[in-house]
Amino acid sequence: MRKVISYILLISAVFLLTACGSPYRQVKPNEVIEDKYLIFVTPNINWRIVKTYDREKWKLEKGTPSINHRTQNIQFNIFTYKYLGGVADEQFFKKDEKYRDTDIDGESVLSENDKETGVTYQKSWITYVNNIKCQGGVFSRGFGGSYYSGGVKFYGIYCGYYDTSEPLNDGKRFLEIHYRYTHNTKKPQEAIQKEKTIKDAVKKAISTLKIKTIDIKRMEKEGLMHYDKKFESTKW
Repeated sequence: MRKVISYILLISAVFLLTACGSPYRQVKPNEVIEDKYLIFVTPNINWRIVKTYDREKWKLEKGTPSINHRTQNIQFNIFTYKYLGGVADEQFFKKDEKYRDTDIDGESVLSENDKETGVTYQKSWITYVNNIKCQGGVFSRGFGGSYYSGGVKFYGIYCGYYDTSEPLNDGKRFLEIHYRYTHNTKKPQEAIQKEKTIKDAVKKAISTLKIKTIDIKRMEKEGLMHYDKKFESTKW
């Protein structure tokens, strides 16, 4: 009996230390996530966030942290960064630029490296976040073997905007939204449910998202605001 009690106490101590040592905590109902540039409301209380994200050092240096669902391997992140330059980035600041859309351009051709790493497809679409025209992309990749067969979907949305607080690169900054989920390919219903969970969460977060330092006047002057457009998730 004494050994059983000792074992129970040991297991309890391990769980307690694990819980205390976790860098994450559950979000609060309608909790506001905010940093220097962005603010949005968490989708629901089923998500976790880094415990220290609201400290000033994190907010000013690291930006918004990842939001993780309590179900394993579902997460998303919304953040901004400085304009890096290059032809690919410059398109986001051109009024009449035609972004890539799979429905228009057709299927993307996979490279040999894509095939070697298990990428099964990659697609793109056009969407709008905070009335800004953005490029969306998704690719699906499989992994594992006969014992376990898994898959992962990565989504990314990229938007360019002018920022009132950015002293470099003519005030240009980028907004990115990343989200993903991992699933067992032998359980198709699991993938369907996870995809719905992450898409609903991102859609709700984006509906409350505000870019605090966006230069609205300049965006309007450059013809980069689209007030008649709303965010749409991908069908893939």
